[in-house]
Amino acid sequence: MTVRVEYIYRYPVKGFRAERLERGIITAGAGLAWDRAFAFTSGNLPPPQNNTDWVQARTFIQMTVYPKLAGFSAELDESHNLLHINAPDGQTARTRLNEGEDDAVNALMNQHFTAGAQAPILLHRLANAHGHWDFTDTGVSIINLATVEWLEWVSGLTLSHLRFRGNLYVSGLEPFEEFSLAGKTVRFGSVTMKILRPALRCAATAADPWSGDTSIDLVNILRTYTGHAFCGMYAQAVHGGEIFEDDHMHGMETELFNPAGILADRTPDPVQWPRPAIVHRAGDGSISFKPEDDSWPFIPANAGARAVLHPGLDYTREPVRLTLSERGNHEVMPVSGEGLEELPGGCRVIVSGPMERRSGRA
Repeated sequence: MTVRVEYIYRYPVKGFRAERLERGIITAGAGLAWDRAFAFTSGNLPPPQNNTDWVQARTFIQMTVYPKLAGFSAELDESHNLLHINAPDGQTARTRLNEGEDDAVNALMNQHFTAGAQAPILLHRLANAHGHWDFTDTGVSIINLATVEWLEWVSGLTLSHLRFRGNLYVSGLEPFEEFSLAGKTVRFGSVTMKILRPALRCAATAADPWSGDTSIDLVNILRTYTGHAFCGMYAQAVHGGEIFEDDHMHGMETELFNPAGILADRTPDPVQWPRPAIVHRAGDGSISFKPEDDSWPFIPANAGARAVLHPGLDYTREPVRLTLSERGNHEVMPVSGEGLEELPGGCRVIVSGPMERRSGRA
């Protein structure tokens, strides 16, 4: 497959509109330069005590709670060391990119939003290159344009890919084939990235990226048509450098992938992650799944645990709940349930699980 970067976007201020780039600089251990470098505190939690440590997303005004942020944009003027904030009503304010006098931009935001009980709305900068991400380990978000097109087709709606607030929008993959990249190291141009995990979508995707209208419940659309709420992949840069639109993805050596060993706080349980698998049909008619890639083994589970078959790749129908017919191990997931009769041996499918009943996750 030939995977190509179609678009590059960054979000200088968390929650604000995207800025398209033809060329970007990605920093090792982080992401695009100036991506999510700024955020405004919400007042719902005490403000950060410094400009270096990661703090949780609720500390800041974010699209999930404040969809009208979609009307705000930011412009970086690196030559004059200035950040310009533009409100939808035409008001503007500016401050320095580095530490500076923030009264004007703070006043502008306090005119448009009501602060929580803990603190006023204040501009916050991160001195490191990581950015105001919701997780401590993420720095880059990759969106498969074919997946967005599939969601448009099944829902009958026009859905902007910008709803997913990704950094790299790629072509060349089948819908949901991006899930196969988890655990792999890939290269775009001079940048090497470790693909961490699928991105669980939240209510922020309901906000139209230009108007902030929330009439489309995209999380519900995902759950209804796919049986999960994941779209896109999180990644972290291993080696930084320049990245351009039209750069192609090149695979690197793959190591054994242990999702449970790399989880950041609040990361969804790996058994929930959709992943590619291969259908195996035995002579007695029994059906099992095998990992598409031996470097990402299954999580063992007992008979009766739950699994889900999701649409994607060679399976194009509705999601189906399945049960493990016997104990599964790292190499095989024996399953039973409706909707399996038409699956030929050797076909590629998207599955999640297995989830033990006794764990409360099934």
